[in-house]
Amino acid sequence: MGSRAEELIVSLARDLVGDDAAELLKFLLRKKTEMTDDDISKELNIKVNEIRKKLYLLAEQGFITYRKTRDKDSGLFIYYWKVNIDQINDLLINRKRLVLEKLKTRYEQEKEASYYYCSQDNILYSFDEALENEFKCPKCGSPLEYYDSEKTRAFLNYKINQLENEIERETKHAANNN
Repeated sequence: MGSRAEELIVSLARDLVGDDAAELLKFLLRKKTEMTDDDISKELNIKVNEIRKKLYLLAEQGFITYRKTRDKDSGLFIYYWKVNIDQINDLLINRKRLVLEKLKTRYEQEKEASYYYCSQDNILYSFDEALENEFKCPKCGSPLEYYDSEKTRAFLNYKINQLENEIERETKHAANNN
């Protein structure tokens, strides 16, 4: 897994489970192997109870998974934790789909609406807002200029195509790996 994908995953984890658990995920991503909560605790010098709380949070969101075995001597369960790569790929693809929908909505808005802007304050106003203020900036009184959103539409279109291609490629890749 590349560092760009790793950054995305850690960023997503930060949004969903907070900084501390995201740092633990980052640690596990770098380790690339399964570990017990005790080993993680020793290596990071953090109390095992704290580690377990973060592991459960990450597992709830599908970032990590575990297998459990019973210790022959003590009879206690030992949990081996590792990053859940397949689930994470699904999470990333779904996140990209959400962004794609937002970009498409924004593109449609840009296509259908007229905008005006104040060259002094660099603020964009809808046609209705501009009309309401007699095509003068409500902030400074400067005349509003027509804003040609062609460059914005072109950029949005480019990003939409880029995301659609990424999603298609990653969905195929995930399907081929199963």
